[in-house]
Amino acid sequence: MRVILADDHVMLREGLRPFIEKISPGITVQEAGSFTEAFTQIEADPAVDLLILDIKMPGMNGFQGLTTVKTKYPSIRCVILSAVADRDHVLEAMRLGADGFIPKHLSGSAMVSALQLVLSGERFIPSMLMDGSSGVGGGMDKSGSGDLLGRLTPRERDILHLLREGLPNKVIAARLDVSEVTVKSHLGNMFRKLGVQNRLQAMRILVDTEAL
Repeated sequence: MRVILADDHVMLREGLRPFIEKISPGITVQEAGSFTEAFTQIEADPAVDLLILDIKMPGMNGFQGLTTVKTKYPSIRCVILSAVADRDHVLEAMRLGADGFIPKHLSGSAMVSALQLVLSGERFIPSMLMDGSSGVGGGMDKSGSGDLLGRLTPRERDILHLLREGLPNKVIAARLDVSEVTVKSHLGNMFRKLGVQNRLQAMRILVDTEAL
């Protein structure tokens, strides 16, 4: 898996890199200090799985950098990284093809989960950036996410956090020293309490809660 992290602040790139490397084993992370540098890397080798773009860096010109990549390389998953985010910016980014919008104040673990969701094919926006009436990004408010997680037992919470690592039921069972059937039972109860149908939807609730 190959990821390009484009941000004009070296310290921020150095701070984010260890978290991005946790997304998947064997991941390759390339850095760029401008959109032009990032796009040059893509043109040299278009086999890029994820491109993370700082919205305020040389060459971006608003969302022009995003549209340039999505027009020429539509298969590359693109995430916008922003220190300041508001609803209008989020909606515009998603309209132009962004696969995710991540505020820079998001915790490291939440960012890892968010990027994993994007790479799995979902689009990600922390629900705190959107009001409950919006259909973008899952639209659950802060209190809603927290209340839902409060319904889980300690064991169900343990399993939810292990899901974020992308572990199969067999490995989760070994980690917790329980049977695989027990894990499946806990997952069923957890999905019912959270009102979701699968692991990805459960992870989204976890990410939203960690973003608070």
